Amino acid sequence: MSKIRQNYKDHVIEVASFPLRDGGYTMHFFLEQHGHDILVTQFESGQRFETDEEALQAGIKLGQQKIEAGYEPKAPVVVNEI
Repeated sequence: MSKIRQNYKDHVIEVASFPLRDGGYTMHFFLEQHGHDILVTQFESGQRFETDEEALQAGIKLGQQKIEAGYEPKAPVVVNEI
């Protein structure tokens, strides 16, 4: 498993690639929106890539596309109030 993080337009894109049993890689990416709270939204690619590097770069590109398209972060599942 490999991970990379990149800042992009007030967000952080984190990509994690995973080797597949039959060869190749897949990846998940997370978009973090920082403000009063940190909201993290996970996306799964469902795609197969030949190399680890291809998977990581595809995750960055898909993350950028989601941000450009104006995705809406998901509401937090748990809110800790003191």
